[in-house]
Amino acid sequence: MGLLLAKILFLLVLAAACGALFTFWWFRRHYEDVTLEYARSRDEWASWRRGFEARLAARPEVDLQPLREQLAALDEAVRSIDVPIPERVDLASLHSRLDDIERRIGDIHLPAPSDLGPTEQRLTAIEHALFPVQTRLDGLESALRAVDLGPVLERLGTLQSRLENPPAPKAAVREGSRNLLTHPGCGKPDDLTQIKGVPKVLERKLHRVGVFYFWQIAEWSPEDVRYVNSKLAAYKGRIERDEWVSQANELAATPSAAPRPTEH
Repeated sequence: MGLLLAKILFLLVLAAACGALFTFWWFRRHYEDVTLEYARSRDEWASWRRGFEARLAARPEVDLQPLREQLAALDEAVRSIDVPIPERVDLASLHSRLDDIERRIGDIHLPAPSDLGPTEQRLTAIEHALFPVQTRLDGLESALRAVDLGPVLERLGTLQSRLENPPAPKAAVREGSRNLLTHPGCGKPDDLTQIKGVPKVLERKLHRVGVFYFWQIAEWSPEDVRYVNSKLAAYKGRIERDEWVSQANELAATPSAAPRPTEH
């Protein structure tokens, strides 16, 4: 056993010695000294840099005096420009006309029918009547740029907003019903899909029938329920099954629900 271990140890030492000799031979055959190549590259770079700096120093100096003289002449010409100051414009007459227009618009009483055709025609006539005023104001704007027209423009914006967004006519109760409305004229319609059993498609059907708010459903009597059931043929009986009236009573008391008008 000891002889076998001695043989193994001898073979390992022999293998290590052979490996060391092979490594020494390999490095001696493939080793290259790059020190001289690095020194040569560094000397070439220093030589090229010195030559570039010498060529750069040999360039003639640029004379900027003509450019400075031209800039000075341009600055003097700009300073000599005399900008005329516009005379003070009397806007009293313009303010008077604006007050008169505002008073006339305030006196306009819009009708509240279901058909808004006459209202739209009247608004169109007002817009045509104000077109010359707008044209004249556009002409005055270029001549009055030096004058503070902020208050005037603010008042014109207010008048234009009132003309473009007239107050909505008050909703009327449909004929043959107690509280079904012609349109949602009592504020933004409530989200009727919050009522259990009312999907989006049924909400649109209720809008066509005249139901827009929780307070309407909360006020329904048995006769009203029968009347609305007759209008909802595909959903007949759902009002009683899903207890819409009691649900609407609770939803109408929430802060997000539209309040019931004093009269409708």
